[in-house]
Amino acid sequence: MNANNFEMNSPVNRRRFFLTGGFAIATTTLLAACGKGPQSPQGEFPRIGVVPPTTGLPDGVPTDEVLLRTATSLEFNAIDTYRKVLALGLFTGSAAGTAAVVNRFKADHEAHAKALSGIITEAKGETFECANEQINKLYINPALDLILGNKDAGIAPSDTPLDDVMALALGLETLAAQTYQFYVSLLSQPKLRAAAMGIGEQESRHAAVLAQAINPGIAGIGPSTNKDTGKPNPAAVPGPFGSLGSIAVALGKKSEAGNKTTLNMETPSLNSMAYEYAKCS
Repeated sequence: MNANNFEMNSPVNRRRFFLTGGFAIATTTLLAACGKGPQSPQGEFPRIGVVPPTTGLPDGVPTDEVLLRTATSLEFNAIDTYRKVLALGLFTGSAAGTAAVVNRFKADHEAHAKALSGIITEAKGETFECANEQINKLYINPALDLILGNKDAGIAPSDTPLDDVMALALGLETLAAQTYQFYVSLLSQPKLRAAAMGIGEQESRHAAVLAQAINPGIAGIGPSTNKDTGKPNPAAVPGPFGSLGSIAVALGKKSEAGNKTTLNMETPSLNSMAYEYAKCS
């Protein structure tokens, strides 16, 4: 007989076991009887006390209005980001001319947002004239932390902030272009699809200009790979039309291996759309 059997077969321990078990059963019964809520259905764990009900978000349907509101929010993401990077004072010296280009892009996004809001208003919908908070949270805020540094998060500032600002701008313009391209297939009315194609074309032009500024000349026209990092170089024509893959943006201070942090951007998913119940704060 081993020690475990001995412990259980001991009269003293059996008596203690039954006394303890009986007390536990009695206590559980008493607490269950004192609970204010209804008894739990069979097969569920018993609950003690009352749990306050929770209210989830209403179900969202990606209607034409929701798609246009979401597209508008991306325009404000770009407007706000360009405003912030212009305030950094990085576009000086040989980069002074780039400031004029960034200001032009910002003005274009303001015009896009105004046009989309007009379409929504004409359709008796409610406009959404602010940045998409999910896009800020997932992409833009982390990108700015990598560029400017975040002491609280232990992130050192980039050693090439101007290059990173250009890379972020290229990522945002590509994200906008892909979003409009995707929404063309989802919008139900021909005039809305035409509007999305027109704005998406301008976003693609923005991306092409930025890609050429980052990787100028013949080498920056078509797809190519950086021999040092093994990653794609910015290109005015990055690949076949219709690609909706993730957008890789390399940002931040270089590691000891010489690599920057890669941030992958994707078009707005269902949980980041500006549904009818979403309000600008």
